[in-house]
Amino acid sequence: MASILQVLIMLGFPILVIEIVKRNKLAGMVGPVILCYAVGLIVGNLPESPVNVELSQTVAEAMVPLAISLMLLSTRFMAWLKYAKQTAKSFALAVVAVLVSSFAVSAYFHLQEMGVDDVWKLSGMMVGVYTGGTPNLAAIGTALGISNEVFIVLNACDLMLSALYLVLLLSVAQKVALKFLPSFVPKEKHDRDETFHYQRVERMASKKTLAKAWSLAFLLSAGIVGASIGFSILVDGKITAPSVILGVTTLSIGASFIRKIRFLPRTYEFGEYFLLIFCMGIGSISNYHEMLAASPEVLLYVTCVFVGTLAIHFLLSWIFRVDADTTLITSVAGIFGPAFIGPVASVLKNKDIVVSGLTTGLVGYAIANYLGLGMANLFHMVFIQVP
Repeated sequence: MASILQVLIMLGFPILVIEIVKRNKLAGMVGPVILCYAVGLIVGNLPESPVNVELSQTVAEAMVPLAISLMLLSTRFMAWLKYAKQTAKSFALAVVAVLVSSFAVSAYFHLQEMGVDDVWKLSGMMVGVYTGGTPNLAAIGTALGISNEVFIVLNACDLMLSALYLVLLLSVAQKVALKFLPSFVPKEKHDRDETFHYQRVERMASKKTLAKAWSLAFLLSAGIVGASIGFSILVDGKITAPSVILGVTTLSIGASFIRKIRFLPRTYEFGEYFLLIFCMGIGSISNYHEMLAASPEVLLYVTCVFVGTLAIHFLLSWIFRVDADTTLITSVAGIFGPAFIGPVASVLKNKDIVVSGLTTGLVGYAIANYLGLGMANLFHMVFIQVP
């Protein structure tokens, strides 16, 4: 009975958090991810905590592939490549920036023995979070077997730095960028017809339509996860997290090429719900004291990767003459994902970059798992693995 109650609370509490965030400005500023982490962490660290650790771990790990699959079903990959060449170039530069920064900083911390354990795993997670977002951080961390405490500290450091960067984006970033980058000139025709139709479908979706669409999306994603597990067993002889995550990513992107699937309303939002369940579960099984012990070194590490990524991206944009608005919006797409494209585009007073920015954020989610796991394995091969 206690286990059933725990599962019901884990499934139900994120829904309550989502509603609170919608209605309360302070909760909205904190964000649902932090709230779910915090509640899980508090309950899990009570003197006589009622949390079943093994159950929380199982539920949390099960949520990651489901969240990734649902969030990728609405990706418009080909439209992004076809209609946003300047944006694609800028995002490619952003990807190069995070790859170089993560590898260089991780190598320095490893060679100088700076006190960060499993830095090869963190190198991949940094690439994942700054190409895609928190879902990729969770997926890559799960695949590489990172400790729950380090994961939460890593994510908390990222959220803190991202919040500071967001303040700059909403205030002086455009003025500063225009000092050394060219102004935006509308040149490219976006895939407006599909975008407007997509937005209209989402606005018109009734509760009944939404329930039907989400049921279909859930069954599809569950099938994708099942197929990926089968693939992992076939290839590796057992269930391995990297194979499952890569399988889910690949099959979900493939499914997004089917128009009817791509236009299922609000599957991205549905995927975020499962991500919140993961956050609550991870929080409930994390040790507060171990988190505090890991914080200073990890904060320094994340700060170096974050600042390095931004510096290299803006330097490359200057070299390749990418305009200021496109550079900023692709930086937002990589670091924050699609959620902040609209607010930042509004501050930039440039609605022409919204479509490509949103799609770039989703493409980031799609490729981040490949890049992150690739980086981790490359770093391990170069620095860790004994010949």
